[in-house]
Amino acid sequence: MFEYKTGTDVINWESLVDLYFETDGVVGLGKQKNLDKIKKAFLNSYKVVTVWDGEKIVGAARMISDGVCYGWIHDVAVLPALQKKGVGRQIMQELMNEDEKLLFGLTSSFVAEEFYYKLGFKKHKTGLAKYPGNSIYLED
Repeated sequence: MFEYKTGTDVINWESLVDLYFETDGVVGLGKQKNLDKIKKAFLNSYKVVTVWDGEKIVGAARMISDGVCYGWIHDVAVLPALQKKGVGRQIMQELMNEDEKLLFGLTSSFVAEEFYYKLGFKKHKTGLAKYPGNSIYLED
């Protein structure tokens, strides 16, 4: 049975970095094993949810928000062996819990779009992004 925890005070930072290394998350910082930047990003977040299997983090996500109007969801990750088993759905429920009044936004990987549709997310007609470098997610 997995344990879902909210907050950053419980995080084992090395385990979190390992998760994002395996899932290529946090805009490439996971593959770089950049603990300092990942930790700073998570500490500066409005809400963080981690999923634990014993002492190991097997899933995580975070939200940046003003707590009144908007909540932007980032870095949703579940170890590949545990995907399609309800872990990601529970992460999202925990992340949005008590903030249902917010307008939630996120960007998705190509393979995860169907997952978000099942949770009630829809494409935004005017969504735009500016990346610090090139990305396969940007149109010309």
